[in-house]
Amino acid sequence: MAALDQFISSFDRYGGQAQLNRFELEIFSPFEANPNIADDRHFSFRVEGVTMPGKNIRSTTNENIYGPTHEMAQGLTYAEEVNMTILLSAEHFEKHYIHQWMDYIVKPNTYDLEYYQSYIKPIAIFQLDKNEQRGAGVRLNECFPKTLGPIQFSQNSVNELAKQEVSFSFKDIEFLNADGDTVSIRDRDAGKFPRQLQIPTMPFSSYDDAFMGFARSRVQERLTTIDPIQSARNVIRNGPR
Repeated sequence: MAALDQFISSFDRYGGQAQLNRFELEIFSPFEANPNIADDRHFSFRVEGVTMPGKNIRSTTNENIYGPTHEMAQGLTYAEEVNMTILLSAEHFEKHYIHQWMDYIVKPNTYDLEYYQSYIKPIAIFQLDKNEQRGAGVRLNECFPKTLGPIQFSQNSVNELAKQEVSFSFKDIEFLNADGDTVSIRDRDAGKFPRQLQIPTMPFSSYDDAFMGFARSRVQERLTTIDPIQSARNVIRNGPR
């Protein structure tokens, strides 16, 4: 019995059990597509189901070793798109919300494309606890609707609500905590130059001097500077050697 109590308390420590029917979607479309901000909230209420995407480390086989090969990390990939199931009202407001966004991306009368930065928007998906409070979530960056699925009508579908599938393309994702802050281990040296060469920390007057000093310490030979214009003149005057 003590083990069961520990099992239950381990869930309570982190907000209780996560239930799949308790979620919240936060979406904002471009103002040019849907000027009324209230439409964004209305659409989010109509989302019956949504897929919270994961992440995948792309790997490659290391064959430059003696013995059995193994996998090595090569990069990071995400799902190509995220799918939603929306409940439709009789006026198909939810469908118009999406297709007006798509019309803003590709104009249906001229087929002209809008600028990328103009039609992308973030989408956030949150897990809710039993008190309808946010517990965790994920933010999809640079989203736009990619596919608006068909609607299948049938005389046999009595008292069945009309639904439609929508898929969004996105660039990458960020995992969020209850406060909406990113949960991630980031590279603290990102943006520092030059980090790849790991140049020794010593006073240099410029980055050029740093590279020259690093090169001298590595190859241990004298570096000379060649004037390309003077070299070309010598070739014209004396011919190639």
